[in-house]
Amino acid sequence: GKYGLRITAVCGWAIAAEWFHDCVARFFPTAEIRAIYPHRPGDIDEANELLNARPSHLYIGYSLGSLWLLHHRQNLPTSATKALLAPILGFTREQGYGGKTSITQLKYFIKLLKRNPDDSFALKDFYSLCNFSVPESLLQAIPDHQALIRGLEFLRDVSVPESAAKDFMAIVGEDDNFSDPFMLKCRMP
Repeated sequence: GKYGLRITAVCGWAIAAEWFHDCVARFFPTAEIRAIYPHRPGDIDEANELLNARPSHLYIGYSLGSLWLLHHRQNLPTSATKALLAPILGFTREQGYGGKTSITQLKYFIKLLKRNPDDSFALKDFYSLCNFSVPESLLQAIPDHQALIRGLEFLRDVSVPESAAKDFMAIVGEDDNFSDPFMLKCRMP
């Protein structure tokens, strides 16, 4: 209700907001949850709009959403709790922050998406890497290809220093195809 816990949950790449909303709701059944998918992750105005529209008590960023929260952290209320799931400080291996994907692989994936905007093969390939089974209905609910490409370009171009994560809780899995958990543990609490 009016005085309940307010949560803003920021989706990972190619994750439908409805799906992420339902995942968060399982753990916080009485909370007021807003799941957001930044369509232009590098855009400061969009970040201002999404984050200032409705201040929350808890912010959860998942994968790309974690990097987005860290990148736009100046828009988060200092009193809020901030949590990162499968956190990203820098996505590509070359950035040296625990990412496992080479810049070459990422550029190739961007090229695939640009070349075949209607082909969901590349997405299904990505989901299988995540051990993720996505219902067909949710494939319809993910953002358009331009937003997906901008998300990958954000992952290609943006990294944040480990100090950016100092006020965040982080949860990382031991078996993650995209991040080295041990390298991440050395860099963030």
